[in-house]
Amino acid sequence: MSEIYVEGNIGTGKTTFLHFLKKLYENDSVVFEPVDQWTSLTDSDGENILEKFYKDQNRWSFTFQMNSFISRIKKIRETEGIKFVERSVFTDKICFAKNCFKNGKMTKLEYDIYDNWHTWLCDKFEIKAKKFIYLRVEPEISLERIKKRSRKEEEGIPLDYLKQIHDLHESWMKDNVDKGIEVLYLDVSSNFYDNEEEKQSIIETLYISQKPS
Repeated sequence: MSEIYVEGNIGTGKTTFLHFLKKLYENDSVVFEPVDQWTSLTDSDGENILEKFYKDQNRWSFTFQMNSFISRIKKIRETEGIKFVERSVFTDKICFAKNCFKNGKMTKLEYDIYDNWHTWLCDKFEIKAKKFIYLRVEPEISLERIKKRSRKEEEGIPLDYLKQIHDLHESWMKDNVDKGIEVLYLDVSSNFYDNEEEKQSIIETLYISQKPS
């Protein structure tokens, strides 16, 4: 089976959902977002690259976005038998890097360099947009969940930023559907893991979506 990318805004609960999938499908491989790599990559001042990005996007957008998609490709290439992947390299470009460029956090030169390397590496390793599970919640809920998990690097993420990323996800998923790429929309506004009826509904939807057409 081809890789299925689990997409969604910051704070939608992608990692929790991936753990749920890992348990549900038992032996199938799940690839988590390489956040550990981002938080272990530090400067001489002890601050990691994720922390620097959120503190000063004008300075660190290009550096972080380059590292982000390269670390994703590396992790995917190093993992065998992949079934589900937390975010794709396309999210990096279409949602996050695009937003940085749009808001003037990346110069045109930086974005062009980023775009050239992104395109080359995706072609080199034959990484394609194939199938997506889109975890959808409103930005306000994403912000609540970010605050609840209390990741120090994410302190101070504004609601406006989450709204921008949300809108880019919405537009991108619609484009995928229009191109004939399969997208499974899941509303995860509620904590369905504690509701057996909702959980079984999600499980049934997942199984149906993966049956051969």
